[in-house]
Amino acid sequence: MKICRQFKFEAAHRLAYHDGRCHRMHGHSYRLELIFQGPVQDVHPSNPQSGFVVDFGRLEQIITEELIDRHLDHYVLEESIPELPYSSAEFLAAWIVSWCMRHLEGRAEMGALHVTSARLWETVHAWAEADRTDATALFPPSETALC
Repeated sequence: MKICRQFKFEAAHRLAYHDGRCHRMHGHSYRLELIFQGPVQDVHPSNPQSGFVVDFGRLEQIITEELIDRHLDHYVLEESIPELPYSSAEFLAAWIVSWCMRHLEGRAEMGALHVTSARLWETVHAWAEADRTDATALFPPSETALC
């Protein structure tokens, strides 16, 4: 089953090689949609995750504290994410999927949850979406092991 959780954050960046206005430092009010997949956990009185893929509240807490607050919200992306080679929406969406693969999957409280994709809205009219294949291609596991 698939589940989705949305987040918002504010961040600044500059696209050094862009031939338009975006080569200057500027900011966005980003909206992030994270899609996850996993089995619905069996309903049992001893399992607080009964009937969920994962508890939305716990997922929100971890992503907000460990991803959004630590790397994204009110940061200059080139400074807060050194392994990000370019701060385009495409690269940032792929980096977020890579982060989820490394930091969420396999955690006991996440069950069998796997990230499917990240849709990153840079403006109300424009988004980029990255999946696991994109994340692995742009951020091979050996290059991001220390992140």
